[in-house]
Amino acid sequence: MTATPSGPAERNASPGSERAVFRRAQVWILGGLFVIALAAALRAMAPVAIPVVFAVLITLVIAPLHQRLVRVLPPALRWFAHLGAILVLLTVIAVFLAALVFAAERVLQEMSSFDGNMETLLPSESEATALVGGQLKDLVGTISSALSGWLVEQITTVARAIAGMTGMFITTLVLVFFLILLALTERGIWRGKIAALWPEQGQTEWRDALVTITLRLRKFLIIRTAVGFLQAALYVLWLWLFGVDMLVVWGVLTFILTYIPNLGSVIAGTLPVLYALVTKDLATAFAVAAGLLVIEQVVGNFIDPKLLGKYIVLSPFIILVSLLFWGWLWGIAGAFLATPILLSLLIALNHIPPLRPVALILSDQRTSEDLDRALNQK
Repeated sequence: MTATPSGPAERNASPGSERAVFRRAQVWILGGLFVIALAAALRAMAPVAIPVVFAVLITLVIAPLHQRLVRVLPPALRWFAHLGAILVLLTVIAVFLAALVFAAERVLQEMSSFDGNMETLLPSESEATALVGGQLKDLVGTISSALSGWLVEQITTVARAIAGMTGMFITTLVLVFFLILLALTERGIWRGKIAALWPEQGQTEWRDALVTITLRLRKFLIIRTAVGFLQAALYVLWLWLFGVDMLVVWGVLTFILTYIPNLGSVIAGTLPVLYALVTKDLATAFAVAAGLLVIEQVVGNFIDPKLLGKYIVLSPFIILVSLLFWGWLWGIAGAFLATPILLSLLIALNHIPPLRPVALILSDQRTSEDLDRALNQK
């Protein structure tokens, strides 16, 4: 008995579907290899890539202000528009970086004078002897000395690394200054290049993407700055109530670290708690930790999402992964750039039809239509 031959559609269905699956697998494999190669290249090119990325993002942020100044000033004075917009913004960045270095140097100075002894956290000798004949004090003393030494070493290492980057910060600022200056003066030329390379529809897509990126980045910076001031003030007030020293340092660090979503607030709360632990006592450190945790929860889970939620459409999980990735790639600079880069990338991908699924994965929305509505909110 012979089998009934399959029709043409049935005979071709299986090979065709297999080829489609194979092509998709090829695309994903090649995409993964491309990402790995790109990450390796970006890490090797960090001294050049970091200033360029800073310059591009800053140019997008200040472009509307620069455009207004250009329209107001006569052609002969347009250079003042370029220099004025750049100098104002770079002054803010310089103060920001100087505050970070100051806080790191202050922590380094304090840690270098700390002897690493945590005897105040231990029970008295009579109490320990009454418990287990003095053996408890020896055991806890050994453990606490090792722990305090490790804490001081880790804090000192991070502070020394930040304080040692002053020269790099200055070099980066100078390079960023000239990159932004050239980018602003050539805006018209690049607009003409885009018009020559893309049809009208492509120009509209790029223009909409740049406008959306500019708006979202500006809102992100403004709201992050306001939330940072609020959280820093509350932290300082709480630490002052318990007599913790270096209030200016903790306030500066808290304000700066709020620009690193999720992870930054954890670090900002942990450092003063560790400092209270090694300079005060266990009870004070516990009270400080409890208060800072309450403040962080209120600001991070209520105030911040209310203000920033409709402007940052990124998945919190993807934000954390991005922080880890860019922090590993470019260190501290990568941690600060991670969210702006991710937000800009999401918006750009959403304006490229074949890559819209990738933009949806990066977002906190359920469908591409929801993402479009969220990005169109003003």
